[in-house]
Parts: sequence; C-alpha cells; structure tokens
Amino acid sequence: MKLQAVKLYEYNASFKHAIVTPKIKLSCRKVLIIELITNTGQHYFGECNAFETDWYSPETIEVVRHQTEKWIKQYQNETFNHFGEAQATLDNLMAFPATRSMLVMAFYQMFYEMHSFNVPYGATVSGLTEGNLKQLVDTQPQRVKIKWSQHILQNIEMLKQLDFQPNIAIDANESIQENESHKLKQLANKSILYIEEPFKSLDKLEAFTKYELPPIAIDEKALSQDEIMKIIANNPINVVVLKPFRLGGVDKVLEIINVLKAKDIKIVIGGMYEYGLSRYFTALLAQFADYPSDITPEGYYFKNDIVNNAGILKGDSIYFEPPEVNTAQLKRVY
Repeated sequence: MKLQAVKLYEYNASFKHAIVTPKIKLSCRKVLIIELITNTGQHYFGECNAFETDWYSPETIEVVRHQTEKWIKQYQNETFNHFGEAQATLDNLMAFPATRSMLVMAFYQMFYEMHSFNVPYGATVSGLTEGNLKQLVDTQPQRVKIKWSQHILQNIEMLKQLDFQPNIAIDANESIQENESHKLKQLANKSILYIEEPFKSLDKLEAFTKYELPPIAIDEKALSQDEIMKIIANNPINVVVLKPFRLGGVDKVLEIINVLKAKDIKIVIGGMYEYGLSRYFTALLAQFADYPSDITPEGYYFKNDIVNNAGILKGDSIYFEPPEVNTAQLKRVY
C-alpha cells in the first residue's frame, strides 16, 4: 500500500498524582503522535515515549520530531507491500530508538492483525502517599514496583501489610549511595522480585556476595541486544527490563526476548508513563514476560487519554482491545 500522507500531533495531560523519582518530578506528560495515511484511506498511529527534556535520554521529543520529519520527506509516497519493506526504511534510525519505535508502532498495525488480550496488572508508585495507597487497595495489582527512597525499608513493610499481598519490585534508578548499602543487603531477605538499577556502575555489585543481594535487574543499561548480552555475561544479572522506545520498537524487543529466554534470564516489559496507544503495545509484549510488567489500567496515571477503554481492569489482570485514537484531542504540529 502507498503511504499517501503523514501527520504529526502533540498531546499533553496532567498526571493525577505527580511522578517523583530520584531523577525528576513530573506533573504532566507531553508526547508526540504520528499518523500514517495510506492510499486506501487507512489510518495507523504511533506514540512516542521520549520526554521534553533529556533527563532520561538525550533523544528528546524535539529530536524525535526532527528525525521523523526527515524520514517523512524521504519516504512519503513510497509503497510498502510487507513489514520488512517498512523496516528497511528505518535502518538509519537505530541511533534514534524512540523515533524508530514510534514508526514501528504504526507500521506494525499496518501489516499485523491486532487482537484483544489480558495481561497481569503491575503498578508503579513513587512513595506510599495516602493517595497512592488508596489506589493500590482499590485496584489490587499483582505486582507493585516502588521507587527507591530513604524510606524504602519502611515502604516495603507497609506493602507487605496490604491485605491482597502483591509481589514487590523496586526501581532504584541508579541512585543508591554507598552509605545505603546496608539497606540493599537487608532487602536480600525480603522476598523482593527484583531491584532495578541499584547503582550507576555495575562494578559496585562486586562488593557484595550473591547472598547479600536481591535479584538484580538492568533497565537504563539495557540499550541494545549487544549491550545486554555483554552485561549479563559479566555481572550477576537476573532480570532485564526491556523498554521498546529505548530498544527501537516492538520488533527489536521480540528479537531480544527470544535471545534472553534461551539464556534463562527473566524478562519484564517496561512502560514509560504512556497513553493508551503505546500502553497497548507494551501490554502486547508483556504477554511474553516472566513477571508482571509495567502495565496499568485506564485512568491510573491520567484522567484523560487519547484512546478510550485503553486497558480495563478485570480482577488482577487488564483487558486490552486494539486501540482507536481520538484525533480530536490532538494538536497537529506537522
């Protein structure tokens, strides 16, 4: 089919509760959306997970927009007969994985049938405020991932007191200080699923025996298949968090999943404070994960979304249907 037109949009909504991590505080989530329009009148959308600033990655929304506009000028009016032809146009974007991921998301819908499915519910919280605790009790996720803070041990005990007893994971965002090493050792006996990125440098893990550590996961360091394989070959890594926007998209993540399963490394699919379009694809990949992934139901982070019924909570799992984007809410920028 022929790519007849391409449009870019922005969308920005406030979080219900501010997101507070060791690296940043977020009150709203701005995203870039692409729309591919074919000569047969079909519309396919992709959502970009980059941020406005470079706090998480140097590939910001502005960088994605610039790279996407270059791609549009080169490939608009091209004809694509299968997914491989679309992939070939993205070869030059491997240095811009968030850009490639957004485009792959749209092309994937063009060539593959989208289905409905259920996945386990995995919530992420930034501290245990009264509002966060109420949300957890009301929705009862299978897994709760909590951000590292000076109160992490107390937070773990509070989570263990919840009536519904979720699995617990921790996201340290490479922020554990040397004077907090004793806390990490205490977590080894707390039945934690895993802790993501305890240190900026993996070399610091050498100061611990394997019995002094909870299962260790990499997240920010999982930048490519080659980098992941190098890390797990040389470090005590039990879990890898795969984020499509950091690895180049759905197709690249599926390839890495197959490689890691052969190595008996556990897999989690990571979200990035997404709206309903991207969340569908994160959930799609989470069907292949070993642990509940970063999948939240509709309305968890945002009051408003670009997709209706984007993840309906049913018990401790979430039901997803193929997403339909409401363009009336979007601001066109290209």
